[in-house]
Amino acid sequence: MKAFYNAVLVLCSILLIIIMFTTVAGVFFRYVVGSPLIWSDELARFALIWMVFLGAGVVSFKDKQLFVDFIYEYTGPKMTNFLKTFSAFIVLAFLIVLVVFSIDLLRVAGYNTSPALDIPYSFWRGSVVAGSILMIVAIIYNQFLKMKEWKGDK
Repeated sequence: MKAFYNAVLVLCSILLIIIMFTTVAGVFFRYVVGSPLIWSDELARFALIWMVFLGAGVVSFKDKQLFVDFIYEYTGPKMTNFLKTFSAFIVLAFLIVLVVFSIDLLRVAGYNTSPALDIPYSFWRGSVVAGSILMIVAIIYNQFLKMKEWKGDK
């Protein structure tokens, strides 16, 4: 699992580098050369969308996503574990619904392409499905690790 996590992290880093280079190149060609690159904004946007959703999967693997956790200060350890598990299942349910409806959207979006790069919009919207599946896998993986940890405490 660690190797997979590292591979996704490297991919996110590559996407960030692509965003930086295409943005700088776009600005350079527009304002210095005087001939704007038509595709640079689109490529940077494409890389950003993929980086965000894959990055959400990376954050989920580390279990570092944003939580409203002030309530845990007022509950005992068992209630805290229950609330964390319950919230994980709510997030899982949301992500499953998101994947199901996003797959339906992919079928429809495949007929249209982006203007500059001529990439089907299904590749753009596929980032939602890929990132959501990564988050689902990460949350399930983390829940199994937590359950093993709780069983070890008994």
